[in-house]
Amino acid sequence: MRSPTRSPIVHKMHYQHASVRIFHLGFTRTAITFAYFKNLLSVYKRVRLLIFINRMFRMNRFGLLLISFSVLLGANAFADSTMDEPQNCFRGPFESYEKWETVMNKKKPGFDIEAFHRAFPAEKFNQRKAELDCTDFTYQSDQFNVEGFYLAPKSPEKQLPVVIFNRGGNAGFGYIVFGTKMDLPAELASEGDIVLGSQYRGASRHLSNNGNDEFGGADVNDVLALIDIAKTLPQADTSRIALVGWSRGVMQSYLSAKQLPKLKAIVSIAGNADLTQAVVWRPAMEKVYAARIPDYATQKHQRLAERSVINWLDKLPPAPILMLHGTADERVSAEQSVLLAKALNGAGHKNKLILYDGDNHSLSNNRIQAFTEIKTWLNQYL
Repeated sequence: MRSPTRSPIVHKMHYQHASVRIFHLGFTRTAITFAYFKNLLSVYKRVRLLIFINRMFRMNRFGLLLISFSVLLGANAFADSTMDEPQNCFRGPFESYEKWETVMNKKKPGFDIEAFHRAFPAEKFNQRKAELDCTDFTYQSDQFNVEGFYLAPKSPEKQLPVVIFNRGGNAGFGYIVFGTKMDLPAELASEGDIVLGSQYRGASRHLSNNGNDEFGGADVNDVLALIDIAKTLPQADTSRIALVGWSRGVMQSYLSAKQLPKLKAIVSIAGNADLTQAVVWRPAMEKVYAARIPDYATQKHQRLAERSVINWLDKLPPAPILMLHGTADERVSAEQSVLLAKALNGAGHKNKLILYDGDNHSLSNNRIQAFTEIKTWLNQYL
């Protein structure tokens, strides 16, 4: 039964969770092989066409050079939409639960091992490793080298829906580490979804030509490029795509959604709707905006308006939107989600808002309930 257009505001509280973060890799080789040979076939066809044209028109070397350039350019355009350098997430220090535990103990002074065990017991780790493919990879977006990650059930018997997970933070802050992949992204993959996520340009510690994070500028293309990658995966049903964003990732989701008219669902966790209001509520973000957003010093209001979904609701596809927010969020005011819910209601856009009383930006006290709401929403609309 479809939920009403009016946004039910649900107040919830309780449940303790210790947030754990780390790093990991793995993937379906069939998909990579498929994409690789598809690209080779594309190049082969272009070369055959080039030879045919040359014979038909007996063109000179200059004409042949021009067409050769276009052939190679077309081949490279396709190559940009593939996974490069795939590595299993469950490698190195994350090969086993014991190694992971050891690394955490060494790297984090005062590490609470009991909280770690409660948040992520060994049984859960072993189950994730046994049931899921997890891969870190690189890909190209606007000719920049960008890092991404992939999670999905192993050996699926049918095509699966695709969830694009958009992280929070900016540049290297908020980089998705192994423990974060094993959190919500792995939960969604365990439900039978293919999960793809981008670290965004400007976040890599080791890639060259990584570009600069523009905080909702050209980096939105890093998200959209994941859709192209999904189309190379034979196990992905790209007619069923959802966007899940947390914090800054909510902005990325809405900006991407403008270009995805057939999008099936959106999940917004602790995100801003109006960046102009947000920076007044949290002045510390002024430095982030000034450092990341091009032309911010001279075009502040325009640049913030362009990144604020509240200003262009009519540009969104009709995908139902689930919003989750803690009322004690110290980074993004819960009023941002309330504001958006009211605007969506006025526009007749299907949505649901859940407020968690006294909870923070990470929804630490209601993580299980929040994840259940997300999975239910995606199961309903994907």
